[in-house]
Amino acid sequence: MIECNRTMEQARRDFSAGRLSSALFVRVPMSQGEWQIRLLGAKGDAGMLLDVKNLEPQVFPGLDSAARALEQIGFSFSQLKPAP
Repeated sequence: MIECNRTMEQARRDFSAGRLSSALFVRVPMSQGEWQIRLLGAKGDAGMLLDVKNLEPQVFPGLDSAARALEQIGFSFSQLKPAP
């Protein structure tokens, strides 16, 4: 799998062009409520959503703010499904 991190602007562009297929919420290690977003590309690439200020994976204080970020990119969803 090719690692391909993206900023919010790059993620919006790639979603609009059909280069993103899905996204995952990833719990920040050693935290109780913080989350990051992993974007999965249509050609098998994957990477984290980056904070444009420091180009580190963006950390969201809760699932609500992470879900809003996905909606800003262009994804839509009506339910969250836990991993088995």
